[in-house]
Amino acid sequence: MVRDVSPDDVELAKKKTRLLFVDCWAEWCGPCKALGPILDELEIKYKDNEDVQFLKVNTDKYREYAIMNEIRGIPCVLMFFDGKPARLEIKNPSTGQVTVHDRLIGLRPAEHFELAISALLN
Repeated sequence: MVRDVSPDDVELAKKKTRLLFVDCWAEWCGPCKALGPILDELEIKYKDNEDVQFLKVNTDKYREYAIMNEIRGIPCVLMFFDGKPARLEIKNPSTGQVTVHDRLIGLRPAEHFELAISALLN
C-alpha cells in the first residue's frame, strides 16, 4: 500500500529515488479514492525496481505543500525525476503537438503511469 507521508518525507525520497510519484489527495475526494488501488498495484509491480517509488500527501493536512506545488485539482500525481520536477513529453495524437508535464492530473489508468515510467527511465 502506498504510504501517506509528510512533505519532509517527500524531500528525502526525492534524494534517494530516480523517479518518484507523489499522489496529492484528500479523504473526501472520490476520484482520489479510486486512484488509490491503481497506485497500490503499481507499487507492488515495481517493488523490486529501486528507481521507482510511490508516495501520497494529504492536501487537507498539508495545504502549504499543495499551494507550493500549485495543486489546483485532485487527484494530482506529481512526478520527480532525479530530484527535480519531471519533464514528461506527451504528444497529442489529434494535433501532433508535444507538451511537457511534471504531473498527471485526474483519475488515470495504470497504463498512463507505466508509459511515464518507460519514457522517463529509458
